[in-house]
Amino acid sequence: MALIVSDVSTFFDPALCANNRQIVDGAVQICQKGANNVCGNCKLVQYCSKQCQLSDWKHHKISCKSAFMKDSWEPTWFRKGRQPAFIGGAPLVPFGAQKYLWGNMPALDILNSKNNEGEIKVIENDLALLFAASGDLRNVVTSLANLPETYEGECRVVLNDKEFIIVARNIIMLMTALLLDAKVAVPMIIHLWYSAILPRVMVDVLQFSLLPLIEDVCTKIRNRPDGSMQAKQFAFNGNKLRIVLKKEEWFNLAKFFIVPEAVTLEKSQMIRRRVTLAPERVDYRERAMLQWPCALREVDIHFRREGVLLPYGCSIAAFDTPNPTLFQDSDWPMKDSSNPREGWSYHKYMKHAPVAKADEHGAVFFYVRDLLNRFCTRLQKAKISFQMSCMDARDLGPYLQDMKFDRIEISNICDRGFLGPHSCVQIFSPLLKLRSDSPKAALLMLFLNAATETENANKGSDKWRSDLMRAARRLDKYMPLDRTELGHITNAGDPGFIRRTSCHDMFKDWEHWFDCFLKDSEFATFAHIHGLKIRKKHAIVEPWPYKIGVRTTKKEFDILRAGSVTGYERYIELERQHNEDEG
Repeated sequence: MALIVSDVSTFFDPALCANNRQIVDGAVQICQKGANNVCGNCKLVQYCSKQCQLSDWKHHKISCKSAFMKDSWEPTWFRKGRQPAFIGGAPLVPFGAQKYLWGNMPALDILNSKNNEGEIKVIENDLALLFAASGDLRNVVTSLANLPETYEGECRVVLNDKEFIIVARNIIMLMTALLLDAKVAVPMIIHLWYSAILPRVMVDVLQFSLLPLIEDVCTKIRNRPDGSMQAKQFAFNGNKLRIVLKKEEWFNLAKFFIVPEAVTLEKSQMIRRRVTLAPERVDYRERAMLQWPCALREVDIHFRREGVLLPYGCSIAAFDTPNPTLFQDSDWPMKDSSNPREGWSYHKYMKHAPVAKADEHGAVFFYVRDLLNRFCTRLQKAKISFQMSCMDARDLGPYLQDMKFDRIEISNICDRGFLGPHSCVQIFSPLLKLRSDSPKAALLMLFLNAATETENANKGSDKWRSDLMRAARRLDKYMPLDRTELGHITNAGDPGFIRRTSCHDMFKDWEHWFDCFLKDSEFATFAHIHGLKIRKKHAIVEPWPYKIGVRTTKKEFDILRAGSVTGYERYIELERQHNEDEG
């Protein structure tokens, strides 16, 4: 077992020299030397020497000179003179399963102690954090990794999501972080999280180290009633993990450690590519690519094809086993547009870019590796306990054992399509600590749809029409339109026309429409009734972190349009009223 675990640690520092197909004595040999020479043309791969670069050119020139890498690249529909599939149909056509196993908003540190309690004060405090609709682990990892080095309190973290596959994956990754050494846990978590195939040794570690713990629970609850809630608390090196699941969910969790017999490596790749490279979705993929820099087009299509999150040019020869947490069903569990970049801030991950500066996935890999390393190290030094469950957020109360929280993060279940703003205030306001116990306690809400739904409800109004014209004028600043060229646009599928119209919504007056939503819903009044008020000055995250402002530069605009954010994402921070009656 010790040998297996040490084998995994080699994946912490992947070999970066892209000359990894050399044949030595009849076997493929991967160059292990440090790689500081970058391909000057694509800036996607790096080598240890000019000799290795020349040796690899026969292979690398295929991607280095691909059509995607050219500024003159044109989408398939335009080259073939046909109308793209997305014109004339519904504005949003999702494809693939609608599960969000990877974050679709950049991660947040929901403590942000420097802007709240202050670093000195938070060192002494016991903290309680609730992620009521957690999605993946990105916000949990970010918040705990950023705890002050000298933190001496006890931190209690509650994670919940109603989607079982999300909870199962989070449990497995968190157990990995708690049980194994950081150099082993970090690469395992990265690839469990983002890679469709794994090295066999990683699956072996899961099955030898973690699976027996789950199987032991299953043995003990085998005769309990179906549908009954069963709790188990594990102790890992001074930290605690309490898991609350239904009986049948425990047995289902055990399956997530084992690759189904019918899912071979080839079958898993076929299942995934049927979604990520679906021929009928080429127009949708290439519409997104119109907003991207050349290298990102190549990086994205490479990830769609191979399904492994590594710096571009790294060998994936050791990745030979389907990721069991992603292939429990016969379908790929995510949308075709899902990608690892969506869950992280561009400005943060690009600081970790390798020598090959155009490799965004390499930057994500190294950023997440650094963050997870700090997270795992923090688990070894601080007193942190976790509770995990899989249920509707409305049902959490009885399982929280009268806990009150310093921060409550609920993602966008406050949107009307989910629980809605009023229900969320009603459910979570009693769970927020009193000001006397935690002056900076906050409930964090994310509204992804409120502004657009309100605008759509007012379609055709004077404000709606004036907003369209205002947005077009604002867009001109970043994408100047030569009106003399309009006559040369022969159809609505013109790439320049599509590139421009796809950015139009980024410039609308979303603040106006969101204010209308708040007024129509009487949100502030309802919050007041429940002892809360909207913070005027946010202390966790900006209210509109991704909107185009008057000071937004062209470079910043290009970054935003190449990302997955829209500009109408709106955060609200709620805190207890200053004059609350604390009984």
